[in-house]
Amino acid sequence: MTGNPVLREAQHAESHAEPSDADLEKIARMPRAVSPSDIEPNPSVSVGYPNRGLLRFGMRINDDKDFEIKVGSQDSRHGTGELVRLIERAAHEVAFRYPRSELTVGDLSRIGGGRFRPHVSHQSGRDVDIGFYMLDRRATPVNVHMFVRFNNQAMGKQWGNLYKFDAARNWALMESLLSHPTTDVQHIFVSNAIKRRLLAQAVKERANPELLMRAKRVITQPRHGAPHRSHFHVRVYCADDDRPMCKDRPPFYSWHQRANQAPAVSALKSNDS
Repeated sequence: MTGNPVLREAQHAESHAEPSDADLEKIARMPRAVSPSDIEPNPSVSVGYPNRGLLRFGMRINDDKDFEIKVGSQDSRHGTGELVRLIERAAHEVAFRYPRSELTVGDLSRIGGGRFRPHVSHQSGRDVDIGFYMLDRRATPVNVHMFVRFNNQAMGKQWGNLYKFDAARNWALMESLLSHPTTDVQHIFVSNAIKRRLLAQAVKERANPELLMRAKRVITQPRHGAPHRSHFHVRVYCADDDRPMCKDRPPFYSWHQRANQAPAVSALKSNDS
């Protein structure tokens, strides 16, 4: 690497997908356009990759009658406008189908993005951890705003209480996330045991074949690291108006608008939890 400190710093930033000073100035001057799916201006800009990036003009997600930010995540509730509205829409749609349901929302990104321990990703406003909808020991739907670790039988204990995975409400959540008209979900990381129950519920409900196909490919247990037994880790692709500052990695699926720019890849390429 060159001895020139200015060039060395630029090369370091580039190797970590960090924007240069000129890039940041360009981002600050970007017009705050209205996204096709939004009724309000959406100024957010996701910069770089999920595990090497920043978030500019991030949108804050606030508690609502249909969802609540869990304890410990109050300082990490910023994301792109696309991600925040995706979460809000999904929570509202589940509550419409199953009245009084309340989604538990965990970490998004910090207000400006960047490194966020203990996560590897969650740096550029396009990742969110979402808790499971649960049942109590009598199979009654409950709203418990914490993450509960489930075993292979989709049951878990927390503070002495037994909880069960609510396949119906969680599949309704998947349906909403995977059918958004303008925001495409790239990954939903969760354990294989949970994935099997979701797909079984989809078959039971005679889900749309196209939606079921998407679920089979997008819902995945990470190959490395934690299997995600207590929550869903959801990641969305870059928004059109965030490119080229925003960077995606494969896979690019056939239904995604960038599929014609990169080969479709079904294998999981990143852990990034």
